[in-house]
Amino acid sequence: MTPPTFHERAASVGALLAKRPLIRVINYHNTPRARVAEFERQLEHCQRHFSPVTEDDLDRYLNSGQWHKSKPGMIVALYEGYRNHYDVFLPLLERHGFIGWFFVITDFVKSPVAEQESFAARHDITTIRDEYADGRYALSWNELRELDRQHIIASHARTHTALASLDPAARASEVVGAQRDFERHLGHPVRSFVSYAGPAHGESVVTDALVVMAEYQFVFSNYQIQRLGSWRRG
Repeated sequence: MTPPTFHERAASVGALLAKRPLIRVINYHNTPRARVAEFERQLEHCQRHFSPVTEDDLDRYLNSGQWHKSKPGMIVALYEGYRNHYDVFLPLLERHGFIGWFFVITDFVKSPVAEQESFAARHDITTIRDEYADGRYALSWNELRELDRQHIIASHARTHTALASLDPAARASEVVGAQRDFERHLGHPVRSFVSYAGPAHGESVVTDALVVMAEYQFVFSNYQIQRLGSWRRG
């Protein structure tokens, strides 16, 4: 079966947006302090038109098809696990009443500070040279544990590598191993997953099996969010 073209996918998404208040997702990657005024304007706009979304909100919506808030939902997704997500973007999120969804690359967080720039360069993670005098560009586990109290920590796998390019053991490390990292450092599994090239769910039978094995509930991709079942862990 031939996969749909970009224009076919776009038309399908457009039709859905026209007939019901779907949850939207706004994506951020690096959030340097130099752009804070721009981020502030964006979140001010979003606050006027959208409601924050928790994982329970998303679960309820995808399971029932009914949205229970007066304004459409907005998932504010922050990718990779940059330190400036905590230093720069977190205060903006909280000022404007949004919940951050932090999709973290666990090996970036685990990298020694002296190696974080080189890790980023090898794994398509953009850093701003000399942004931090101490050389730490990734979130720390302490910061993630603090974020975990009011916001959402999610998996962006271990190394930001296209899953299809990996052998089975490495693919399992990316999908299942990242979940084990969260369990170890946060004390619980995370519910949401996104792969580097996405979508993970549907890429292959092997990847499907790994996503299920890791017991993620939601899989994010460029065109959709998939709910794989009820949440049984945590």
